[in-house]
Amino acid sequence: MLNTASFYAPEHWKGRCYRVSRSHPRGQRVQWETLPLVYPPRELLRAYRGGEVDFDGFSQGYRMALEESYGRLAQFREWADGLPSLDDFTLLCFEREGLPCHRRELARWLLERVPGLSPGELR
Repeated sequence: MLNTASFYAPEHWKGRCYRVSRSHPRGQRVQWETLPLVYPPRELLRAYRGGEVDFDGFSQGYRMALEESYGRLAQFREWADGLPSLDDFTLLCFEREGLPCHRRELARWLLERVPGLSPGELR
């Protein structure tokens, strides 16, 4: 099952954990695998943080980047296609639960794209 959680809520982490953010939280011991294939593009992050695009615009740009990477990178397709065989896994980033976040956009994209993938708790 696919789950999402904040770095700051380890009580919500289930199974294998993947960091899907570009940076690592300071002061925390690494307890996850990194997944650079799904990091949001730097330009898109700058535009969002700078107020040039709202979260809807960010989400659309991020989904386009995911589609492009999925089509171009065999490693990304292999990782995504193998997800249904995992019991539980969690996508991690910085945003606290309830705030707009790319990890949930990634989760929704994966659920649409990968047959047999089941949703868990998308926080």
